[in-house]
Amino acid sequence: MKAAVLYQAGTNPKFEDFDIPIPNNENEVIVNVKAFSLKNVDRMKAAGKHYTSYPSFPTTIGIDGAGILDDGTKIYAWGKTGMLAEKALVEKGKWTIIPDDLVFETASALPNALIGSDTALLYRAGFQPGQTVLINGATGFTGKVAVQMAKLRGAAKVIVTGRNPKILEELKSLGADEIISLSQKESAIINQIQESHKNTPIDIVLDYLWGTTIEIILKAFNTLQPRKLKIVTIGNMAGANITLSSAILRSTQIELLGSGIGSIPYSDIHKYMSEELPQVFQLAAQGKIKIDIEIEQLKNVENVWSQKENPGSRIVIKI
Repeated sequence: MKAAVLYQAGTNPKFEDFDIPIPNNENEVIVNVKAFSLKNVDRMKAAGKHYTSYPSFPTTIGIDGAGILDDGTKIYAWGKTGMLAEKALVEKGKWTIIPDDLVFETASALPNALIGSDTALLYRAGFQPGQTVLINGATGFTGKVAVQMAKLRGAAKVIVTGRNPKILEELKSLGADEIISLSQKESAIINQIQESHKNTPIDIVLDYLWGTTIEIILKAFNTLQPRKLKIVTIGNMAGANITLSSAILRSTQIELLGSGIGSIPYSDIHKYMSEELPQVFQLAAQGKIKIDIEIEQLKNVENVWSQKENPGSRIVIKI
């Protein structure tokens, strides 16, 4: 079979022939992979910078993907072998069925973004319909999905921040009620957040940036009337560290939480994949969730691996 083969951590995978994987037991089955979404975690794992980095080489790579079983069933699954290949092993029954009218490319790209948005909203923030959500750094691929899921889940208001003016305007068509440009002076950002909060109190902040941007948000809430606010950090695109005064946490009702592998129990991820993801796939099939993807071919994987996607989009490799 053709596959993306990694010979050494930190190098780009090569498009080569590789042995078809053989099931080790009755709980493993072969899936014919049709689409694979290239994510930061895939790159980190291949670079040897992730705790699940590959133990031996050569190896096929890729965490998850969308494909079809020999009986014709369309599935999304996490691979027991690399999913960036024509065939991969998956655990029997531990997959999500893809609706007939949802293309493999979309089905491969959505789940990772949902884990970085919808699971954070549901399982870490404890979202309830009618709440107001501020999404800090919403112009990325996952942030755009977060905006749509917050609205579909029943958010009363969705406020977004970001620097890309074109995507900020685009977010209005995806459900954002108010946009806040991070290109403004700090004082202007604080004033806009405070005015918005006075009109419609903010309940949840989903944060993809951390760094100085979250410091600004904390300053904005520090002088407001104490009210419960959950800040859930999911990424650190603006910096891994912040300066935080203990007085802010003592004088407010702010809860700081993280969302990711480790903070979300595997049982919750499994529950999401089995109960929530099928419903989200149906929404996507009905055109109620929109994503931007850039389709590439498996044969070009070595060059694509280092390619930077356009802002707000995701590279999907068609197999």
